[in-house]
Amino acid sequence: MSKFQSLAIIAALGLSACSEEDPVPPVEKTREERVNEHMESLRTDATAFGTFLFDMPKGGDLHSHTSGAITTEKLIQWGAEDGACVNTTTYVASNPCAAGAVPLANTESDRALYDAVMSAWSMEDHPGPLLAAHQHFFDAFGKYGAVQNDSRNDDSYADIISRAGRHHQVYVELMQGFGAGRGGSLAMPLFTAGDAWDKATLLAKRQQLIALPDFQGALTAQATSIANTLKGTRTLLGCDTAQPDPGCNVDVRLLVSANRTADRANVFGQWVYAYELAQKVPEIVGVNLVSPEENANSLAFYQDEMFALGTLDDFNDQEVGRKLVHVSLHAGELIPSVLAAQDQQHMNFHIREAVEKAHAERIGHGADVLSETAGDGAEDLLRDMHEAGVMVEICLTSNRVLLGMSGEQHPLAAYLKNGVPVALATDDSGILRGDITQEYVAAASVQGLDYKTLKKMARASLEHAFAEGDSLWARRDDFTATVNACASDKPEQTAVSDGCSSFLAGNKRAALQWKLEVQLATFERRFAE
Repeated sequence: MSKFQSLAIIAALGLSACSEEDPVPPVEKTREERVNEHMESLRTDATAFGTFLFDMPKGGDLHSHTSGAITTEKLIQWGAEDGACVNTTTYVASNPCAAGAVPLANTESDRALYDAVMSAWSMEDHPGPLLAAHQHFFDAFGKYGAVQNDSRNDDSYADIISRAGRHHQVYVELMQGFGAGRGGSLAMPLFTAGDAWDKATLLAKRQQLIALPDFQGALTAQATSIANTLKGTRTLLGCDTAQPDPGCNVDVRLLVSANRTADRANVFGQWVYAYELAQKVPEIVGVNLVSPEENANSLAFYQDEMFALGTLDDFNDQEVGRKLVHVSLHAGELIPSVLAAQDQQHMNFHIREAVEKAHAERIGHGADVLSETAGDGAEDLLRDMHEAGVMVEICLTSNRVLLGMSGEQHPLAAYLKNGVPVALATDDSGILRGDITQEYVAAASVQGLDYKTLKKMARASLEHAFAEGDSLWARRDDFTATVNACASDKPEQTAVSDGCSSFLAGNKRAALQWKLEVQLATFERRFAE
């Protein structure tokens, strides 16, 4: 044996002895890792699992339709209180009562009538078949429209916002028309069959439209209505009392949604109205496009409408002194069975055109992304969305009920794999009989996501919120380091530094993010300390 071999053996024996006497201490797990392990330990106990996810802070809901988010119980109650009636064949409500309709007040003593109305106005007891459920969902909006009138705006917001607060959210963006149909109807006579659909023509039509006295009058009336609704909502929630509702802790912003079932000129007019209303109403932060994506007009005019929205968005961004208006679009909410044979190609390009032509910063649903073949295909689209930071509003319950997509059929895993930012959202929680916690349960149980991923999605909901101001985080979608102003501050502290306090005061989005971080720290300490 050589001298070097002897030394090697002695060294090895020494190391062995040392390791037995002084074992290397295990790497201490982070608080997040310990909470993650705790959540995993609850998976076999559905009640405890659900309670954990109910209690978890969830950031914001970026995809919620006001008309579909109101709980059906409230709609029936309001209809009864307001003297509305319902046709017991079609279950369409009326106020004043139509001939042959029965008072909704009868539901208070007639359980069979109550259950029938509940079933007609929601997805209660409608498991399928898929296309029948799909149609039933969209038909429901027209059935209860008469009870969701302007006099119930305050009640509607209070119902939605209170539920968000109870489920530990701090922010909600609500989508509705806000009278945009008036802009659409006023725009129609301004167009002729021979008009070109190009930038110069559209901007000229925009100028003609906003010059109309009726257009300006509609904006002024709607701005007053929104202000009154938001004020009335806070009164109903008791926000200035000693016992405020949890909804008082929820900030609300609004998106004006154009209805895609109209002619392209009408949709253009709705969007012009949306951009102008946003200049008058501080809470309006963006625009959207709603109603069935497979509608004949939606398919016929889709590309023209994406071009039109991109044109308006460019104009708004380039005009000095105008408020920034964001773009989020429903796109890719399609499956082959809702499309005729000649329309199947629409599954190949809707998301790409929404991002590239209309400048969508967020996509609602995006369920058919893996079918996109336009440009360089789905993989390239996912890469582009990741690089541009285009977020997808994931609506698991809605996609399961209306599109038959869940589990491995859903593209959520593909979005996560490709680093596309995603956040969970409710869509139409009233009609769908759900809430944001239900979306988290589905993400964790059906999609198999862990606590770390759910937490990242909650953070992403505020990172991509259209609330005013800069982000709390130093790098987009990287939740490891805050901006310099708050770099030395910790959510566990009872107070923040003057610099951080000033930054949060000047940036609403960052303030919401800090609120979430404080909530997350408090939540995690329950299980990890």
